[in-house]
Amino acid sequence: MFGIIKTNYTSLSDEQLMGSVLKAECKAFETLYDRYFNKLVWFARGFLADSQKSEDLVQDVFIKLIEKPEQFDGSRKFSTWIYVVTSNRCKQVLRDEKNRLRILQENVMPFTEKTATLHQTSDFRLLKEKIQVVFNDCSEKEKSIYSLRFEQELSIKEIAEILQIPEGSVKSGIYYLLKKFANHLKEFSHEH
Repeated sequence: MFGIIKTNYTSLSDEQLMGSVLKAECKAFETLYDRYFNKLVWFARGFLADSQKSEDLVQDVFIKLIEKPEQFDGSRKFSTWIYVVTSNRCKQVLRDEKNRLRILQENVMPFTEKTATLHQTSDFRLLKEKIQVVFNDCSEKEKSIYSLRFEQELSIKEIAEILQIPEGSVKSGIYYLLKKFANHLKEFSHEH
């Protein structure tokens, strides 16, 4: 019998695992999946604000990884690459949803807007809606920075790598993002 060398996949780097994925080694893929699935779902939820959609989207990202592992650029860090792929997929979903929403608003919303405002009673609900409006009004870059910094708790350097922008841009992006939220939510701190 020939000696079979068992690979300890958990000790391999992401990039080494991708090399094994290219050779169709299932355990390598499973290890990457275990390392990144929950993190990427959390990241996607920052864009989509929906747990189920986020999980489905990340599943699709991993399915594409299985189908076409050669699309990974071996000269880049895997973690940066997989976040960029997920971010791009989220942006595509948001663009599709904006188009659907625009069609809905043009045809249905004018009739329902008046009745919807009559039913808003709680300050908390108003605050939550206002936060969502401010978030929806953020650019894709701002949403990415928000999600990576405040939900994923990544460092300024990691965010800069993932978004492919200078660290100074990340810092100023965080500053202006916090300022934007503060300005839009001022009305909730004053008594009327």
